[in-house]
Amino acid sequence: MKFPSAATLAAAALLALSLSPAGAWVSNAQAQTAPSITPTPKPAPKPAPKPAGKPAQTTPAAGDSGGKTLSLGGSANPADGAAGGVRRGIMTRDELRACLADEARIRTEVEALETQRAPLEGQKTQLGLDQQAMRDERAVMEVSQKETSQALSTKFKAFADKVEASNARVAAFNEAGKSGNAADRQRVILNKERTDLETERVALEAEKNEIGVKLKTGVETYNERAQAVDRRVADWNTRNAKFNDSAQGVEAERKDWVATCSNRRYREDDETAIKAGK
Repeated sequence: MKFPSAATLAAAALLALSLSPAGAWVSNAQAQTAPSITPTPKPAPKPAPKPAGKPAQTTPAAGDSGGKTLSLGGSANPADGAAGGVRRGIMTRDELRACLADEARIRTEVEALETQRAPLEGQKTQLGLDQQAMRDERAVMEVSQKETSQALSTKFKAFADKVEASNARVAAFNEAGKSGNAADRQRVILNKERTDLETERVALEAEKNEIGVKLKTGVETYNERAQAVDRRVADWNTRNAKFNDSAQGVEAERKDWVATCSNRRYREDDETAIKAGK
């Protein structure tokens, strides 16, 4: 009628803890932590050129007989623009037409980028909040899981102590080799004790299994949500990288426009003709 030894029950308690998803869950959660969001997208480039219809400055024809000349804006520092050292002469009508067309196109591209930048910023903020919420939830789950595992371990340890004491009483009874009514009564008590311990063991095993299932379900649910945040972050990073590439491209175009067109003089008559479709 000997019950399992205390060592055997202690091993069972440790087995219960090792089967709990605590360790695995921590590893999964760390692996699934959403990647850091890439830097805030650069502000969309804002081309400096001003519409030719509103010249930045008016200058004399400087000996030119072609009539009044104006100057394109576009650079706060003239030395940075075309007039600072590149193509100083008065623009031809075709050159003016190309500069005005490029200016209008760049402005349109800048406006398009601006409409994309605001949603990206809002989504970045929300993703940051969602990432932090997942980290906070994980921390709470880790504490809860640790407390649950420790409580279960304490119960198994107490049960193991009961078994050890019962086994000692059974051993002493067997060694005594007593018989008679008193011995029979003691045997009944020991058998009842063994039955109660078996009932308690079954209950503990059921509790261990229930806790394991509950923790596993909670971990799987958490990981699914963490992975969903990961996918949203990855999508954001892809779109943000594409936005930055576009912004850099427009900025390069703007710099080229400044080098080619800003602060260049042109004939007012040519501007009038271009507006008239000539």
